[in-house]
Amino acid sequence: MKPANFDHLAETLRNWGRWGPEDQRGTLNHIGPATLKAAAATVQSGKLFNLGLNFDKNGPQSGSGGRFNPKLYPIELFTPLNPAHPNARYSDDVIHMPLQSATQWDALSHVHYDGVLYNGCKACDTLSEKGAARLGIEHLATPGIMSRGVLIDMARFKRVERLPLDYAITVDDLNAACAAQGVEMAVGDIILVRTGHMRAFTVDQDRAGFMGMQPGLSHHCAEWVHDKSLAAVCADNMAVEILHPEGLTSEMPLAFHMLCLRDMGCPLGEMFNLEALAVDCAEDGRYAFLLSAPPLAVTNGFGSPVNPLALK
Repeated sequence: MKPANFDHLAETLRNWGRWGPEDQRGTLNHIGPATLKAAAATVQSGKLFNLGLNFDKNGPQSGSGGRFNPKLYPIELFTPLNPAHPNARYSDDVIHMPLQSATQWDALSHVHYDGVLYNGCKACDTLSEKGAARLGIEHLATPGIMSRGVLIDMARFKRVERLPLDYAITVDDLNAACAAQGVEMAVGDIILVRTGHMRAFTVDQDRAGFMGMQPGLSHHCAEWVHDKSLAAVCADNMAVEILHPEGLTSEMPLAFHMLCLRDMGCPLGEMFNLEALAVDCAEDGRYAFLLSAPPLAVTNGFGSPVNPLALK
């Protein structure tokens, strides 16, 4: 069976045609000049936070689904710039990695159902071994992703270090956490949800535990994202949404992904490291900041690594 109320939500939240039949940026269209000016105005203390994981062999991937951790190779080492005068030398390298191996964005072409992607694009005409003919990650990279970011520290709100693995964050949870933090959502905001699950990787160094069952947003939260006219959703876990056996074996697994990416055109950011940012937000009581998180303009890509920055 499909998750509860899925078909109704899909029909209600669908943004197809909202920004024209050729649109490939989805809810990033909510980010306009006024949103960017408001985002810049949140900068007060000049404190900068890196929200990304390192891209290296010690990353979170276990090889499941073909995803492995990045591999770095030198292609030039101690190479003279001029063999006749070999004192000056250089080194170059290459990286071999899945585009979604660590902190990353999902493109709107990443998932689909019923043979159709966002904005009515047919999967058979869009997806191939060459990548995504439409809805590739390059469309999210130009002009980029920057807006007001809002941390929703759900773990701290629930007074726990980490949410239980089977915890599905509800719409009521989101509203209550925002009220407790004193923040109101604005059009074009990007939310960053902290479950505390990142600590399974960064503290416990439990790669399998981090990539396994995990707390996250329930699929009903997609309606909240739509009603608030948010530009994107990020989280500190691998899937943004809750991963649990019942959901993964249902007729519509990854229901939040499907509603956001396929129906709403809302990009998802995964594996954002929010720990240091969360401590600072709790200390100064300011949960809004300027978020800069442009993906790489990988033509036809289904996703992209990102090095997201929060400036307070």
